[in-house]
Amino acid sequence: MTVGPRRVAVVCDYALDYLGGAQTALVEQVAALTAHGAEVVVVAPSSASAAVRAGLGEGVTYDRVPARWVLPGLALPVVPNSASLRRRLAAVLTERRIEVVQLHSEFGVAAAAAAVAADLGLPVVHTVHTFFWQTDLRPQRIVAALVRAFHRGITGLRPTRVHLADRPGDSALRNMTLGVARQADLVVSPSAHQAARLRAAGLEHVAVVPNTVTPPGPAAQPLEQVDGPLRVVWIGRCEPEKRVLPFVRALTGAQRRLGPGRLHGVVVGDGSQLAAARQAAGDAEIEFLGRQERDRIPGLLAGAHLAALTSYGFDNQPMTIVEAVTAGRGVLYCDPALSEGLAGPGIQVPVDEEGMSAALVDLAGRPDLVVAASGATERARAEFAPATHARRMLELYTDVTVRTRAATDVRVG
Repeated sequence: MTVGPRRVAVVCDYALDYLGGAQTALVEQVAALTAHGAEVVVVAPSSASAAVRAGLGEGVTYDRVPARWVLPGLALPVVPNSASLRRRLAAVLTERRIEVVQLHSEFGVAAAAAAVAADLGLPVVHTVHTFFWQTDLRPQRIVAALVRAFHRGITGLRPTRVHLADRPGDSALRNMTLGVARQADLVVSPSAHQAARLRAAGLEHVAVVPNTVTPPGPAAQPLEQVDGPLRVVWIGRCEPEKRVLPFVRALTGAQRRLGPGRLHGVVVGDGSQLAAARQAAGDAEIEFLGRQERDRIPGLLAGAHLAALTSYGFDNQPMTIVEAVTAGRGVLYCDPALSEGLAGPGIQVPVDEEGMSAALVDLAGRPDLVVAASGATERARAEFAPATHARRMLELYTDVTVRTRAATDVRVG
């Protein structure tokens, strides 16, 4: 059994009412840690009932920090780093005898928790869910200035100005993450490619620990054959960075080439481009299921032959991959930077719509490739097992605690 910190405060600025990738990763991490014997306190802006609906189970202490307002369009609760918030967090960390603070965001609550932890001599670990923020808003330089002002206003941190992207707005957004990550004693990246970018940005202590997901029941069975039309399920936020429209257009193009009854699509998720995706599909063989509860995802994956992840240059280590591999389904993907869980279960296709469409046509005629990808998940899923994730995180907590105490002793001496 791992010896070391067992009382963990998990801190997040994001709403638990809506389960994006970061929230799902947080909930699954908490489940893994508590199953491994850790005592966990979760601090977030959502109501206690929303936390329960999100999947935070018994044995987890939840502390709500109410949001002052919600950022329109992004559903981001805004909780400024204030003296009252820091006093509240200090009370929680002290009363619960917290040994390590685990951040899952880069805004006011996270900044406040990092500051309080430093005052209390507690190590801070920051899991970065994306270092690839991007925006198409114009003009980019004004967007960058507004981003820096907003982030400084809610975190109290002086903006970093490292060149992280060619477009000023994108760079400013990514510097939000960098600014908070610099307050941590250890940064965790779920993927190796993002970890490399974080180190290149100047962060010294970066570890790679893939996300996890709790299997819903007995081990999922891989496919033995593809019965009927090839069923491909796309799961995610219907937003530009996830590229739902290129997927829908590629799928409809493939269906036209194949004819009826050969290829079927399912889109799961909500967002600003859902209506446009429906319109682009027309009368194609595509079901749009909208937003679904988290506990329905394993069944939707089991009902498909292949999961699709069509983002490019945006994702870190998507929960879609973790969920698909755990459910015994291969993953069609476009971004060559992605690697965790895809050696075997992954089927890389071109990023352009025409190339993606041609690949879908090919897969409809080569079900053996889909079956092989599914079969490979039996070996790959161990990488995402809750026990593996918990063991790695607890070992990191031990290491960072030892390093933090040693640094404190040096300063005191």
